[in-house]
Amino acid sequence: MIERLDRVALAVGDLEGATGFFERLLGIRFDPPLSDEAMGLDARYSPEGVELVAGKPGSFMEKLVQDRGEGVFCLVFKVRDMEAAVAHFRQMGLEPQNDVHFGALREVAFHPRDAHGLRIVLAAYPEAHPASVAVLGG
Repeated sequence: MIERLDRVALAVGDLEGATGFFERLLGIRFDPPLSDEAMGLDARYSPEGVELVAGKPGSFMEKLVQDRGEGVFCLVFKVRDMEAAVAHFRQMGLEPQNDVHFGALREVAFHPRDAHGLRIVLAAYPEAHPASVAVLGG
């Protein structure tokens, strides 16, 4: 059901400041920023599996960082069959908190209260073959 751990998402207050810090600390590079205006989020992803997420003013993420501070927001697991994975999670007593689509990416999140304090997100998306990625430049 789970293909792999896709990424660890960190909630941060300052996206650019956190980007520079983790790039220098870990010797990695982040992709250009992405924004989701509807959810009020800005994010940056690294090929190594680190995601930085910051909330826009008034968003749930901004409130979360203000209330709880920066840190691990969720673990994202890649799944091949989203419907089967969600059905399995429901059988285990977890109900989806949200179901979002960003282009070809679909993510379903589950509340941390149902999973021992861990926010779990399932992600499904088509993957390009590494040769295609290399030829097309990312």
